[in-house]
Amino acid sequence: MHRAARPLLALAALLATAGCAVTRPPTAPPVGWGGPAELIARLAADEAAVTTVRGLAAIKFTGPAGSGSASQVIVVALPDHARLETLTPLGTAALLLTLQGERLAVYAPLQDEYGVGRASRDALGRLTSIPLPPGPLLRLLAGLSPLPLRPGDPRLQVEAELSGVRIESVDGPYWQRLWTDQGGGEVVRGELGESSELLLRFHFGERRQLGVIAFPFEMEVEGAETGTRVALRYETVKLNEAVPPELFDLPPPQSGHTRRIDLGALP
Repeated sequence: MHRAARPLLALAALLATAGCAVTRPPTAPPVGWGGPAELIARLAADEAAVTTVRGLAAIKFTGPAGSGSASQVIVVALPDHARLETLTPLGTAALLLTLQGERLAVYAPLQDEYGVGRASRDALGRLTSIPLPPGPLLRLLAGLSPLPLRPGDPRLQVEAELSGVRIESVDGPYWQRLWTDQGGGEVVRGELGESSELLLRFHFGERRQLGVIAFPFEMEVEGAETGTRVALRYETVKLNEAVPPELFDLPPPQSGHTRRIDLGALP
């Protein structure tokens, strides 16, 4: 099951105002730097402008367990719903995964295996080789930073550097560091961690304008613990289209021969 599941994400195997602080400003701030309040307000508005993502992506992954590539149909409805389909070369589904809040369901038609359980970091890690909480995973797939940027949070810090702007924020037990481009315009790379542990590094590549959003059509994620690298390139993307709720249902198949996989206890 694990080997069949890895091509999935191989990702499935992707802050403004009074609380912002700038310390030790460089001698020459980034070109176009408008200050922390302006930057955080704009990034938060860009986040709020993305509600759903539907796309077709090419995924390549490499790591200690091997390497490979796959085509992936990705549907994300923020904050916590997703459907991912890994396609065979013939265009049929090799693996399906759905997330509905904390409920994770997986079906591998070729192996006739089905699993349902809690969408924990460990459960997703067994599928993707990159232990990652579901919320940050879906946000990366939607072209956003792993954690939401919360204007006014006193823990949020922004610092202008010669190469861009560094943003640090926390959300629950997780923290992130983000770096913008030299002009202080868009987030280009970052890190996600929990307590003192680094979970992953990510990088956003080419962006294309979709309405008011400059969406990253390319991204790369590296698991800090496993060393697995996943490169995702969107071929098509549609933003903010209505998604029927039933798309995220993945009931068990009716076959009496389906092998059941334990993905952990449901909440």
